[in-house]
Amino acid sequence: MGEGYSSPVASEGRLILAHRAGDELLVSCYEMLTGKTNWSSRFPMKFRDGEGGDSGPRPTPTIKGGKVFVCNTDGFLACLDLKQGATIWSRKAKAEFESEATWHGCVSSPFVTDKAVIVPMGGTNSAGVIAFDVATGEVLWKVLNEKASASSPLLATVGGKPQLLVITRQAFHSLNPDTGNAFWSLPTRKQSSGNLYAASPVVFGNQVFIAGGYGLGAQLLQIESGSPKELWRLNDALSTHYANAIYTDGFLYGFHGHPGLPEGHNFRCIEAASGKVIWEQPLVASGTITRAGENLIILHDTGELVLAKATPSGFQVKGRVQVAGRPTRSYPAIVDGHAFIKGPKELVCLDLRPRD
Repeated sequence: MGEGYSSPVASEGRLILAHRAGDELLVSCYEMLTGKTNWSSRFPMKFRDGEGGDSGPRPTPTIKGGKVFVCNTDGFLACLDLKQGATIWSRKAKAEFESEATWHGCVSSPFVTDKAVIVPMGGTNSAGVIAFDVATGEVLWKVLNEKASASSPLLATVGGKPQLLVITRQAFHSLNPDTGNAFWSLPTRKQSSGNLYAASPVVFGNQVFIAGGYGLGAQLLQIESGSPKELWRLNDALSTHYANAIYTDGFLYGFHGHPGLPEGHNFRCIEAASGKVIWEQPLVASGTITRAGENLIILHDTGELVLAKATPSGFQVKGRVQVAGRPTRSYPAIVDGHAFIKGPKELVCLDLRPRD
């Protein structure tokens, strides 16, 4: 198994993973319950991480309409056939649009609609965010002269209007997903190549929560009459590192800070309406969070998987198991009672179904 923090994704009994072997990007398709390799497509890949860490890929593929859309840290974008792995189209988007990537390369995962593959490329000449035709790879629209952050875009209906929510290195934007035209924009705190937003926005009702580590803090916005109103902005509420926060019944749960950083590091519950910290749980490592029914599945970057119940009343660990090595930073794919986990050298399938 190759390196990379890209998460596995599943569809039609197939598991897709983007990973790396030497100077090649591998996009591999496995039978979901046996691990048998159905196909593996290879592409050149030369990016090296600016901080000497894992060199990717980091973006997670998207499966839609029988196609696999993949982007790597080099800014290479491709559309593959899900069943056979044949390349339908590809573009060297980073070079083509003169993108200045982060220290960790192109990190944002592509967002795919019925018509477009939308990527925050951070290119010049109004190529900050680009929409490519899903069938041909041709450019449908491109907007913004802004560098990319590490946050992946999100499509949500807020205030009764479908909006593409994108955080660049300069601002938080709401775009028309069909045209790229801006509904509104809000400047963010100062970011740099190694100090930027990595988590995606979290939407609940007509409110949007955004947060980042490295002193970026957190804020809650109310979308009214097509424009954002800031409800609160705090430095010490829930400064997520790279994992998205989870919203449930008026509360947000997530990792605050990062080991070794001034804001400290723990797992928190905050009241969404005010940003008030309800409780915090010390943890030794960062990780990702996935909601599964009334439980949270926490995958630490140490490779430990934790099943927990988190409510405003407290944090209860229901089970834990070491499943992979370190660093493990991808999200697990949870499908039909199974968890598929990508570690630094392994791909693991766990049966999470309750025993009789």
